[in-house]
Amino acid sequence: MSLIIIGEAATKIMDRYVEYATQNPQVPWRSMRGMRNRIAHGYFDINLEVVWDTVQAALPELLKVLPNDKD
Repeated sequence: MSLIIIGEAATKIMDRYVEYATQNPQVPWRSMRGMRNRIAHGYFDINLEVVWDTVQAALPELLKVLPNDKD
């Protein structure tokens, strides 16, 4: 469920905060949206290896590239 939430957030940022998304091209906005769509809609079944790789490798990398606007 959390991957769906991340994808929803990415979609909202791309739609509502275009400038922010454009200023942060290191964040894979479209990939996050695509993952959300595949999980939520079950396109051609879900490849569990891809989901596992996302959780184990892609999410930690995403956390490194997401801007920290708290500073």
